Amino acid sequence: MSEKTRDSLKSKFSDGERPSGSDFGDLIDSYVSKQNDFDGDGNLQLTRGVRLGDSAATVAGGLRFNSNQLQVFTGGAWTNVSSTGGGGFQTGPTIPGQPAVARDSFVGIGSFPAAPQFKFEVQLAANDGPGNEVRFGNVVCGNGAGLTFQTSAVIAHQQQAAININNNFALRQVSTGELHLNAPTGQLISLRQGGLSVRLGISALGNVIVGGQSELAGAPAGSVLQVFGGAFKNDGTGTWSFTSDARTKDDVQDLDLGLAQLRQVRPVRYRYNGRAGTTAGRAGVGVIGQEIEAIVPETVQRISVADDPDLHDLRVFDPSALTYVLINAVKELAAKVEHLEKALAATTAPASSASPAIA
Repeated sequence: MSEKTRDSLKSKFSDGERPSGSDFGDLIDSYVSKQNDFDGDGNLQLTRGVRLGDSAATVAGGLRFNSNQLQVFTGGAWTNVSSTGGGGFQTGPTIPGQPAVARDSFVGIGSFPAAPQFKFEVQLAANDGPGNEVRFGNVVCGNGAGLTFQTSAVIAHQQQAAININNNFALRQVSTGELHLNAPTGQLISLRQGGLSVRLGISALGNVIVGGQSELAGAPAGSVLQVFGGAFKNDGTGTWSFTSDARTKDDVQDLDLGLAQLRQVRPVRYRYNGRAGTTAGRAGVGVIGQEIEAIVPETVQRISVADDPDLHDLRVFDPSALTYVLINAVKELAAKVEHLEKALAATTAPASSASPAIA
């Protein structure tokens, strides 16, 4: 870069003057070099910034700085660069009472029918890939894909968004406010506390786990709700309601289990030993699965425990059937009591009056 001004160089090279070697060097440095100052595509490269002034020229493609705005002449008019479309940054609406700096902090990317309304706004179409997504680190934001979800707001990990945004998203909300929490098929979902403690989860099989996120050892197939730990309800009952309408049942038969079977049941006290997901040392009162299975088979299922091959036929007990066995037993006892009462009444009835003897 020349160390002398143009006027200084003019005087050095005027008639009768004898320019020095440094004068010649400054003269050469004052010119633009095709080899030194342009890239391979012919673009001018500057090592410092460019300061624009105002201009009234009307040459298409011209740039100027006018009224605190960078403007380009489009061939018909001077237009603020910040208000043109095609993916450029756009200035937001004027906010009464706020200075220009605050107003200009409303920035939009994309083609806007009106000025951006948010501090940072990106216009996106239906999600058809990265061209209609915004990424911050590993977070991808965008609309849903296709006609059904293109008006939805979607958040996903960038790797999952690249697979299938409609199936693998993490969070989606539709315009009505309906919210979808999601994970790809076969992946876990968990609500956590403190980063590590799982309070509620959905297992890889799609079952809801209270207090965890993995299938409980010993849970029978089809257990869509599983509880890791104790459960409590405060509606005054200890049972669950279920459908019992006659119109929903076929092959109805009387239960032939009652007092005889109930008398064989052996209630026991026990402590769990920790196998099959049980809590080691926890005390309880109940029955032994193998014993009750032999008496009332309907109360027991056999399942396999993946991490304990010795428990391939683990007994899982459902005591609900015993309620109806107990009802039958009570009915049998009631019939016996009624029979005994009648027999007792017959033996204790007063003797009938004897007829007088005939002489």
